[in-house]
Amino acid sequence: MAANEYMKIIDIAKTLELTPADLKRAYDFWVATENPSSARVEPPTEIAAEQVRPTYKIDDITTAIERDKSLNFLYKHAQVLLGKTLSATDIQILYSFYDYYEFPAEVAVMMLTYAVGREKRNMRYIEKIAIDWAEKGILTVDDAEHHIKKLEQRAKRENKIRQALGIADRKLTQTEEQFIRSWANDMKVPLELVPVAYERMINGTGGKFSCAYMNRIFENWLKAGIKTVEQIAAHEAEYKSSRPTTSGGTVKPSKFNNFAGTSGVDYSEAAKQKMNRS
Repeated sequence: MAANEYMKIIDIAKTLELTPADLKRAYDFWVATENPSSARVEPPTEIAAEQVRPTYKIDDITTAIERDKSLNFLYKHAQVLLGKTLSATDIQILYSFYDYYEFPAEVAVMMLTYAVGREKRNMRYIEKIAIDWAEKGILTVDDAEHHIKKLEQRAKRENKIRQALGIADRKLTQTEEQFIRSWANDMKVPLELVPVAYERMINGTGGKFSCAYMNRIFENWLKAGIKTVEQIAAHEAEYKSSRPTTSGGTVKPSKFNNFAGTSGVDYSEAAKQKMNRS
């Protein structure tokens, strides 16, 4: 795609009242339906934010700030919230929130406040939030309040799991963040099961912390419909009684036994002890 054709993406998206991401998805759909057997036709690569965002001249932005009270309001609050003098790039990104993504100044300030509350002050990071909000159609104060509340609820659930694991005070790896986000918001793992899964993970890995191991435990429990600590013991007792025994009357070793554990531990008490240590 030639450079001049590539830049038309911005104008096309605005004309069709689509975000650049929506436009790319539409293009992908067209390629799939119009060229189902073509291996040579490839959709454009993911469009970077700085490539679709218009290029602004600082002098033009300065003039706009002087003339527009709402824009002036946005910039003054941004300086205070971010606690720094904005660079030329910061100014261009901030202006794009108002001009290109068309966020009202109040909504843009709410977005900045949310990002700073998460200790995120890098404007390129905040721009990713802006793109996400624009794609979700979050363009009013009410929409922003509702979305932020939902995000805070998700963060609270994730933090409770971190506390139950005893890792609330350290920085997580990206993999850990993804697993914890999934447990809290997708799988909706009951909090009381976390300490039990943790103990089994530690025993099963020889003391090594493994999110993948814990995830398998949660997946097994989810498939079995287990939501409480008491159900774990009941489910495993039922499983144990249904297994064929040796001549000595003991349960034959199995992959399930070795993984899940049927040692007769009081799981309710184990969960309480882990929660207290956290």
